[in-house]
Amino acid sequence: MLDEGGHVLLALTVASLARWLTSMWSSRVRRGQFVRVGKVSELNLYPVKSCPGIPLQSARAESAGLVSEGLHDRQWMLVRANGDFLSQRQYSKMALVRVSNHHDNIHLDAPGQPTLVLPKNPPVDQSRLMMTRVWGLKVLGMDCGDEAARWFQTFLQAEGVRLVVSSGPMPKKDSSKMLKPWGNPAQPGDLALFSDCGGYLVMNDASLEDLNGRLQNKVTFKSFRPNIVVSGSQAFAEDCWEEIRIGETNPLYFRMLDPCTRCILTTVNPDTGERNKDRQPLETLKKFRCMPPYGDDPIFGVNAALDNNGTIQIGDPVYALLK
Repeated sequence: MLDEGGHVLLALTVASLARWLTSMWSSRVRRGQFVRVGKVSELNLYPVKSCPGIPLQSARAESAGLVSEGLHDRQWMLVRANGDFLSQRQYSKMALVRVSNHHDNIHLDAPGQPTLVLPKNPPVDQSRLMMTRVWGLKVLGMDCGDEAARWFQTFLQAEGVRLVVSSGPMPKKDSSKMLKPWGNPAQPGDLALFSDCGGYLVMNDASLEDLNGRLQNKVTFKSFRPNIVVSGSQAFAEDCWEEIRIGETNPLYFRMLDPCTRCILTTVNPDTGERNKDRQPLETLKKFRCMPPYGDDPIFGVNAALDNNGTIQIGDPVYALLK
């Protein structure tokens, strides 16, 4: 016979099971409401934060971002001596740093500079660990050494710049801890390395076409750095996506978090490393993409979090659960 404590435990167990079954049923019903919105037309992995990416045909999708041949998205980052992150906001010439994948190493090339060779996943050295900050959120990084620091200091003509890496078992950034004025929809366990927000940034190519229709000088996705580009949908349809499912046999499920707010970084020409004197396309975006509650910064693209790991490739069908 059960005593009073046993009855309480049984009741709690039954209640917990009921909640789980309800959640599973609700999830299945909701996932049956997905509608096809297009296909994957671009995949991009950005090894060094705020530097050009590597276009891919396929990749491993994991919670912290895309992975290809052992190379992770936003695995390296430039920082000040105090750990604050740096980007093209401060040094637009970062747009000219080319990153390429070579077996166990990556190569970094820039005008007038010798090739910098770095191991993809160096062993963790406790003496080189330092606390960095990405928009105020603390993230552990490991200093890549003096050679890498001198390479960037010389190219950018910037003293004190250091390069850090997130390697192997080092703890990753929990995106749910980031503070945003409009709230943060990320959940505990939504990981990233050194990206601004979540592990993924999703965009719709019809949205870029709409923007280009308003501009004299056309821009490309290089200015916006998405990981996943979807083709075949309507302009800014991504604003209404609550979740997306990519693939058929073993589909990936992404939760759309919040829109990506845009800044002066979008005005950097990815081919020259120079800022547009008319602050385009940012000024045009401000005319029609500033929406509450996101303030004076226009939105373009959506941050996303992945619920299961798997493979993603160009041509995969994309389905959306609408808000």
